[in-house]
Amino acid sequence: MKTLILSLLATGAAAAGEWPFVVIRHTGAINNAPDVFERLMESHRRYPGACDEFWFAGGGRKTNELIAEEAAKFAAFRPLCEKTGIRLSYQQGLTLGHGASHDGPPKPGDRIFPDDAWQVGRDGKRMHFFCPRSPAVLDFQRDFTKTILTVAKPDSYWLDDDLRMGVSKPDGCFCPRCIAAFNAKTGGSWTRETLVAKLYSEAVREPVRAAWIAFNAESLGVFAAATRQAADEIGSPCRLAYQAVWSDTIYTGYDTKPILEALSGPDRKPVGIRPGAGFYIESEPRGMVKKCMSVAREAERCRDWGPLVASVCYEQETYPRHVLHKSPGAIMTESALAIASGCDSISLYWYAHTAPEPLEEYDRFVRTLAAARPYFERLAASTRRTRLGGVARFVGSAAAETAGFDLRDPKDFDLACAGIPVTVAESGTKVWYLTEKSRAEMTDADKATLAAGAVVKVDDIEKYPIANRRTKLLDDLDAATKGAFPVRIDACRPLRILPRIRSDGALDSVTILNLSIGDTDELKVRVRNAASSKAVWQDAKMSAPKPLPCAAVTAANEQVVTLANIAGWQIGTIFFE
Repeated sequence: MKTLILSLLATGAAAAGEWPFVVIRHTGAINNAPDVFERLMESHRRYPGACDEFWFAGGGRKTNELIAEEAAKFAAFRPLCEKTGIRLSYQQGLTLGHGASHDGPPKPGDRIFPDDAWQVGRDGKRMHFFCPRSPAVLDFQRDFTKTILTVAKPDSYWLDDDLRMGVSKPDGCFCPRCIAAFNAKTGGSWTRETLVAKLYSEAVREPVRAAWIAFNAESLGVFAAATRQAADEIGSPCRLAYQAVWSDTIYTGYDTKPILEALSGPDRKPVGIRPGAGFYIESEPRGMVKKCMSVAREAERCRDWGPLVASVCYEQETYPRHVLHKSPGAIMTESALAIASGCDSISLYWYAHTAPEPLEEYDRFVRTLAAARPYFERLAASTRRTRLGGVARFVGSAAAETAGFDLRDPKDFDLACAGIPVTVAESGTKVWYLTEKSRAEMTDADKATLAAGAVVKVDDIEKYPIANRRTKLLDDLDAATKGAFPVRIDACRPLRILPRIRSDGALDSVTILNLSIGDTDELKVRVRNAASSKAVWQDAKMSAPKPLPCAAVTAANEQVVTLANIAGWQIGTIFFE
């Protein structure tokens, strides 16, 4: 296998180039259907510019030979991709495992792993996930990465979100190796039993939880570092990146920085991140609001990490890629919401060869994407130069010590859907609200931070507030900020409102999603400190923006922008130019 790698590497690799703006991900099944792939490419030739890069997917515990065979199949698509102006990249799925996907006896073509390669759960039983500190697992990851990079030479290489401790569980690996490493890191003498008892006790605050969270992130960084080592050892220019899970769920780590730094390597090469998970079906559309609040948290963190993160690419998931799960129009709405929430690029799912839908539907998807691209580009430009404005729930400094391993609070989602511009604590806002969860997380030192900002009371705001209570909250926000709160809409309609604020405090744009089934009637949007007195509106169906009527009012730096009806579940943006 080493001979194969060296001979392929000698042929050279394509330059990594810039990070793509629009990506479409294909399942591994497409490798065995070149005729179907050719049909899909016909749509991209009809609508050039809709997509910049394809991600081909694969993974599992395969032998190097089988990995090379699969890589060669999708690498054969490169000439057709390049002819259509689309780059070829790769997503490694099942990095540490996804439940039963790694369970059972080895199948033909599987690599054999020792017993201690697997995670151990809190109950002492073997789990169906690889341990990220296992030498055998790290050897496998280096081999896997080298094989893909030398055979397929992808422009970018994305580690799937299965690079986490378990799946949707506040767990970790409690194998003897990990317990020993945790003791060495903390100077403790924990056993599995004593550590589990502390981590999952009913205590509101427990310091060892924060230490365990940090240790989990470090463990995942060990695995990510093996990927970087493999790329560096063979001199590959491929860009490395990570598909993150929910930024609010912190048992995997308080944030993703340890993973991204490990992928970056000693030379600090810029890396990418793909936040997102969930909102799979159109019948539960508000799920995308909740998802994009987690995305906003990830995006705002990345802004503080400077050149380390070169791409924040939204993951729009559609499983199992059935037309009735999510229409192209719904995908465009979701993507716009994600960009306004902080992403600077998007990755989309649509077609699966193993669950084929009419190819005319893929054509409609690509056509809709091509039409939306001018709006997406303008919105992304605003996102790149701004941060998300609004009011945020205060997250206390001891959040990692609290039970639940979760930063989420239902109040965030409720207020966001009620038309209150809600941001995240990481956005740099100084406008806060407190909840019971906030108070449980706070330390004495946090009080100074709160004293430097504006604090409003939200405890009496219910899930679906009546109009006068919502108005009272908006009045309180205006009073606390002395009239500087960026956007106010008084219409009695559920709206998601996302203001984007420049570094000088000016309002650059505001994106509005109508969460009603019906239209919104005419909206009067009161904006403060806009970057310009000239406002335009653009949405995913418009190739160019249209001017909006603006009227100055008596209050300093406030103007009123009049917006015509927004249809149910339509999203668009007011840009100030």
